[in-house]
Amino acid sequence: MKIGVVYRKGQRKREIDLFGKFFELELYELPMDLPDLIENASDYLKLPPRTPELVISFANHADINLELIKQVSERGTRIVIISGGAKAGAYKQLKEEGERRGVSVIWEEICCTTPKLKSHEFFEHFGAPEFEVELEGDVIKEVRVLRSAFCGASYFVAEKLKGAKIDEAPSKAGYFAQIFPCLASRGPEGGIHKAGNAHKKAIEKAIKRATQGQRP
Repeated sequence: MKIGVVYRKGQRKREIDLFGKFFELELYELPMDLPDLIENASDYLKLPPRTPELVISFANHADINLELIKQVSERGTRIVIISGGAKAGAYKQLKEEGERRGVSVIWEEICCTTPKLKSHEFFEHFGAPEFEVELEGDVIKEVRVLRSAFCGASYFVAEKLKGAKIDEAPSKAGYFAQIFPCLASRGPEGGIHKAGNAHKKAIEKAIKRATQGQRP
């Protein structure tokens, strides 16, 4: 299955490499430096006649993302994931543009909170993190990533948690997610804390299932 990715030159290599392990990719490169305001966004974004059913945008530019929704609506795409929060454009405006053009728009501040949609295989592999753990007494023996954040932080967390005590693992999961080279905003109100909390809760759920003998 193929997915499309809009990105700026020299950026998002980690995400692109990870996506490429699961899907065929169609890449749409933008210049690294873009004007703050773009009157004719089609000068920068020119998509082929057909595009995949799902396209992810790391453009971090409102004008580019509005143009993206316009172009993909004419080319077969039905789902657009817009990453980057406020830098990527106003949620309400992008959502309404998608609805007007028959495109489902998912706007996210951080990729750790991307909801799972059953309508596309992409969400089986990427979005809000989900884990499966194997326990040995009160220690985590193995951690398997069922669904990862786009950036790959979930795999980093899984590797670091092997051998951790189960009562310490959730807080450690949050910590390791935050020290991973994540692009979420820092500071007291930064998205990095949401990323940590998403992984903390995912490990808590995995431990609960394992102790109760449940499968994901």
